[in-house]
Amino acid sequence: MPLVSIVILIKNAAAFLPETLPAIFRQKVDFEYEVLAVDSGSRDGSLELLNQHPVRVIQIPPESFNHGETRNLGARSTHPDCQYVVFLSHDALPENPHWLQSLVHPLISDPDVAGAFSRHIPRPGANAAVVRQLVQLTQSGGSKRLVKQMPASEEEFEANKFYLVFFSNTSSVLRKSTWEKYPFPKADFAEDALWAEKVLRAGYKIVFEPESVIKHSHNYSLVEQFRQNVDHAYAMNQLFHPPFYRDTMVWLKLFAGLPLQVWQDCKFVMSDSYFKQVLLYKKIITCFASPAWYFATMSGSWFGAHLEMMPGWLKGIVSRQERLKRA
Repeated sequence: MPLVSIVILIKNAAAFLPETLPAIFRQKVDFEYEVLAVDSGSRDGSLELLNQHPVRVIQIPPESFNHGETRNLGARSTHPDCQYVVFLSHDALPENPHWLQSLVHPLISDPDVAGAFSRHIPRPGANAAVVRQLVQLTQSGGSKRLVKQMPASEEEFEANKFYLVFFSNTSSVLRKSTWEKYPFPKADFAEDALWAEKVLRAGYKIVFEPESVIKHSHNYSLVEQFRQNVDHAYAMNQLFHPPFYRDTMVWLKLFAGLPLQVWQDCKFVMSDSYFKQVLLYKKIITCFASPAWYFATMSGSWFGAHLEMMPGWLKGIVSRQERLKRA
């Protein structure tokens, strides 16, 4: 009987599944596991690819997709004997055969751990800013294992909230019994952070496990990068109400700081080992692409932070999540 159930969220994933599915079934573990896929309206041959592997498929209408509720559906559909539910985005590639064992280990070894998430490394050809962020951010690309739990005071929690509730469902595992008490909220974005806050307040721990590694990064077009950051900033503003989202001077400083970010990207491209094998002219092209990427990112973030003050119909145009539902 499976101890672990892997739930993959699918939408037009044919470009990724030929690599991702074999990687999932090559995992070296000392337990049994099953694989489920929740497909929200793929039209590109994803279902045919899934049928080539022992994957149980659940299909839902694309308009019903919701980051929280769809994951709850996947968790409810797991085997009754399953104790741990792993969530994997369709564009996240397990880096090695130890991804799954390493991810589940913190929960097996400590009953107070409610969930854990994997280290991200960039895919080949990723944007310089994306690579630098993944390499330098300790909670996504770091090499140090992090165990997070509720601090002694509410004041300390609020002061460190962004750090404490950071949790990535791109590749994560939840203790099923804890999920049954604290399912994901219905949320279009940041369901993982909302869940993390609930379980931390309930006295559980969450773990960033760097030994569990996935390849995952996005090379969005500038328009899609803008839309993605509209969704991110809108969600962060709704969930956490950071006061700087309403401070004009903060936004002016952020936009004024873009040249420094571009300069740091260029230094990173020219010196970091990740780009060691990249030809010089490609490094230069990468540097020239950086300003546009930052402008799209910051413009989307500003737009998302102020979206609630704009006409409601505008969200359907600028939100990437809304457009994906209709695709």
